[in-house]
Amino acid sequence: MRTYVEGMNITPGEHVSVVNARGERSIRVALTGVTAGRDFDVVWICNIDEYESAAREGREPEGVPWPAEDVQAAAMA
Repeated sequence: MRTYVEGMNITPGEHVSVVNARGERSIRVALTGVTAGRDFDVVWICNIDEYESAAREGREPEGVPWPAEDVQAAAMA
């Protein structure tokens, strides 16, 4: 079953707040917007250190798909 996340507007490079299986929130960087996964919509993400290291080294960051319903834009100060 495909999930549509209403109002989801995530852009690559944006800081996002994600919820893990234990219900804990953390800040990550979106590598994609919402994309179709195998069974549900996902956002590819990575941690901030990986994103910054990849930029310094001139390579693409390594990320993982995260359920889109557990991702939202993060307010960064």
